[in-house]
Amino acid sequence: MRIRVLAAFQVLVFLMGGLLMPTAGKAVEIRAGQSWLEQGDYLLHPGVQLTAATKDNKSLRFEFSGRTFGRFTQSTSILSLNLPYEVLPWKEVYTTYGFSLMDEYTGYNSPRDDDESIHAMNAGLNLGIGYKIFDHGGFNARLEWNSHIFAAGLAFIFMTTARKTVFSATVGYEL
Repeated sequence: MRIRVLAAFQVLVFLMGGLLMPTAGKAVEIRAGQSWLEQGDYLLHPGVQLTAATKDNKSLRFEFSGRTFGRFTQSTSILSLNLPYEVLPWKEVYTTYGFSLMDEYTGYNSPRDDDESIHAMNAGLNLGIGYKIFDHGGFNARLEWNSHIFAAGLAFIFMTTARKTVFSATVGYEL
């Protein structure tokens, strides 16, 4: 399974290299902001989002959420390539689709035995919709909703999928 995830990651990096390379007609925009991840439990977990995007809404996003409770540490990292899909007539509202890679980490700090941890890697698809609230002088602000669908751990769990929904509020600057 690790080989498949690594191969998927290499393909994603290759695609990102070609799609996000700035040219004379493409400016690069960097965004950062607050995100909230819903992980199938209907609870919103706070996180952060970093994005590199081209002027035509092709973007690479990194989302992270983590928490520690008692002896447990849990974190979710999602790297996604997002491509524009124009279905709405308004230029401030945009839709995207793409590919996602996720790493879910769970660790246990044992008081007596060895500590235990597990990384669950997964590849999937995503759909998103965003609204550009403000855009002036190279600065902008956005609200986004991105849904990621993953095969359940690629571990052959029957009739289930893993999903992550990310709500984000970001500010950015065009370089």
